[in-house]
Amino acid sequence: MSQGLFPRVPTTLDLNGPILSFTTNPVGVATTSGESVTLTGIATVSFGSTADNTGSIAYRWYEVGTGALSDGTKFTGTGTTTLTISNATTPDDNNRKFYLQADYTPSIETGNASNEPLASGIATVTVSPLIEIVAQPTDSQALVNTNTTFTINAGLTDSTYGNVTYQWYLDGDAVNDGTITQYEDVGVKTTVTTYQTIDQTLYRTINVSEQKTENRTFTSDGSVTLHPSSYDVVVRVAGASGGKGGDDADGGTGGAGGPGRFGRFFYNGGGRTLTFRIGRRGNDGGSGSGSGGGSGGSGGANGGRGGDAGTDGWSGGGGGGGGATTVEDSRVGRTTIIAAGGSGGGGGSWRVAGGNGAIGQGFGGGPVSLLSSGADGQSKGGGDGGGGGGSGGGCNRGAGGRSGTDNSSASTGGESTRGAYDSGQMTFPFDGSEHNGNGYAQIEWKWTDSYTEQEPYTQPVTVPVEVEVDITQSLPRNIVLSGTKTPTLTIRADREGANEIKCRVSSTVATNSPLFTNTVQYSTLSTAEQYNVYVEAVGATDNAFLTSINLFNGDYEFLTSVGDPTNNAFTSIYSFYSLDKDIDVEMDLYGAKGDNVGSYVGGEGGFSRIRFTMTQNTEYVIAGLTTSINSPFVYRKGTLIACVGKGGSAGLSGNGGFGGGIGIGGQSGFGRNAGVGGVIITAGNLPANGIFGSYTGLTATAPDTKAVIPNGGRVLPCTKGVYWRQQGFSACSDVGSSKYRLSDGTIVTNTATITRGYKSGYNIIQNSGAGIGNGGRGGNGATGGQGGDGGGGGGGSGYTDGSVTVVDTQLGGSTFANAKVILRVVTS
Repeated sequence: MSQGLFPRVPTTLDLNGPILSFTTNPVGVATTSGESVTLTGIATVSFGSTADNTGSIAYRWYEVGTGALSDGTKFTGTGTTTLTISNATTPDDNNRKFYLQADYTPSIETGNASNEPLASGIATVTVSPLIEIVAQPTDSQALVNTNTTFTINAGLTDSTYGNVTYQWYLDGDAVNDGTITQYEDVGVKTTVTTYQTIDQTLYRTINVSEQKTENRTFTSDGSVTLHPSSYDVVVRVAGASGGKGGDDADGGTGGAGGPGRFGRFFYNGGGRTLTFRIGRRGNDGGSGSGSGGGSGGSGGANGGRGGDAGTDGWSGGGGGGGGATTVEDSRVGRTTIIAAGGSGGGGGSWRVAGGNGAIGQGFGGGPVSLLSSGADGQSKGGGDGGGGGGSGGGCNRGAGGRSGTDNSSASTGGESTRGAYDSGQMTFPFDGSEHNGNGYAQIEWKWTDSYTEQEPYTQPVTVPVEVEVDITQSLPRNIVLSGTKTPTLTIRADREGANEIKCRVSSTVATNSPLFTNTVQYSTLSTAEQYNVYVEAVGATDNAFLTSINLFNGDYEFLTSVGDPTNNAFTSIYSFYSLDKDIDVEMDLYGAKGDNVGSYVGGEGGFSRIRFTMTQNTEYVIAGLTTSINSPFVYRKGTLIACVGKGGSAGLSGNGGFGGGIGIGGQSGFGRNAGVGGVIITAGNLPANGIFGSYTGLTATAPDTKAVIPNGGRVLPCTKGVYWRQQGFSACSDVGSSKYRLSDGTIVTNTATITRGYKSGYNIIQNSGAGIGNGGRGGNGATGGQGGDGGGGGGGSGYTDGSVTVVDTQLGGSTFANAKVILRVVTS
């Protein structure tokens, strides 16, 4: 049967296509920072006919205000029903809005969906913020009754949610502003009085007698005084012998001199002075023609002179008589002993020998009242005869010898003389004898030395005794607190002691609330320790601004100079040092936050806390605290020991990247064509040559280079300077003990003479990348961040040479508009 112009022919085609609809719309999800979230949407098609559905649905996820998404590190599943957003953070991912678009792909049997492409409902991702503690409180020591502070730097990872609240704790307990009294049982020492019996040493006076023996020998005149207690006094005396007669030349020998007399006596008691006159031997007579006689010996009584020989021949002269030895006694005022001298021998005549001199006679007892010198010998008037010998001295006068005649009679020696002793003063035991030679005297005696001395003895006595004992005493310690609900706690105590301090940071929106800081120590001391640091703020003139600080009194802040460089009213570097001793210090480094642009914010600056020992008399320098750099670079002499990165500036289409702390690379910026963050350089591995960033107008000196826009550069590991480089100093070398010099060599006159090495004027800390168009500038750092091309700039990176201890380091963490450094002492 005819169907007409348009016949009805059965077919499976649906020329009008299906209708798209979502059976599952993506639903908004809430999460916490750092987690991953998923969004799901499912679409379907419906047909108004019985045609077979052999087509398919294509999916693509979109972000509101941005456009279609592609798979990467942030998003996966962008072309599926399930979108995964990795590592959601706030504020970057908070309140981002996504939707799924479905598009029907027809087969040969169906047409396109009439309502394609179809967008799902919008799902909002909510990322709750976290509490972030950027800088922890640190231990602090203070004097009693002196305020000290504990400070934290904390906030939310998304500041749009509002602020956090603070609560400080003392020894584990939450505290309020006001005074807290703590009691502590302490051991103290006190003194009590007791009585005890002791053996006391006393002294008494006693009489002491000591028996002593003394003796003296006299070969020349002298005296001795005997103590009144002397006894057993023995005196030995000897008169001198006479001289020998001279010989005749033709065989007649001279006669021998006679010996003197010796005797031993015992005096009766002491208390007297005995004076001794010692007899001397008579001289020998001469020999030969006209020989003279020998002179007599001296003594208590002198010997006589020998006679001269005859003048006609070769005869000998007579020998001189020996002198008598005498003893005078002060007790009786006269001579009491005479030891007679011997007579001289006669001189030899022609062929006739001279006669011998006579021996001194023994001692007669009785008072001694006469002393006689010896008589001279007879001389020969002519011919060849010897002279007679002189007689010795004694208590009587013996005649001199007569002279001899030639070849006929012999000359004779002098006659003997007699000794004597005072029998009323001494005894004589009849032991006299002969003595040849010079006379002498000896005395020996005993005596009693009596004196007093202190003799110790013991006696028991009862005495009071002060005894030190330990007792326990409960002592109050008043602690005054303020700022207990703020980021800064102020505290002081009126007595020595120690406490534990911590702070609780809370937020009603943060998922990690509450968060406690580290527990630190608060100590009070009665006396201050000195941790003196001297700071030189150097600008462009020959005069620095000087500051002296004692770190014991608290932290010291180095702030970015915001002066007027055109008028030299700014600080380019801070030089600081310790003159007194090595000091262990802790340093907080804050990079500046990047600049904001419209609704987009600059990246936070990097933060690090380091510890190191400031060596006495050594230069340390902080550079980069100027508004053009705004990133701290810390040097020990000329060597870079630490730095942190500045945050990248925001661009027209995105936020800036965070600056890195030590050992952390800078974060890349956000938005279209954002700048890449500064790369990590491991400790101590900075290349020797640097690269200026493309933002600065400075030019490099080979082998250093300069980056092209929009790239960042790289700092030098040691300063090269201008003046010092011209003087031939290498980058990392010291410049010796000197004052600070500006880049042109000008001496900053009021700076100290210390060991330096920092070389001003060339260090390549200007290494940020320039933005393109409305792109954000990169941050300075060890390596500078790249500038953005519309998007935000990358943050700079941090670095250490490995010589410092890194206590804490973070990506970001500093929201300060300008960089700064905080210095404190470490005492534990």
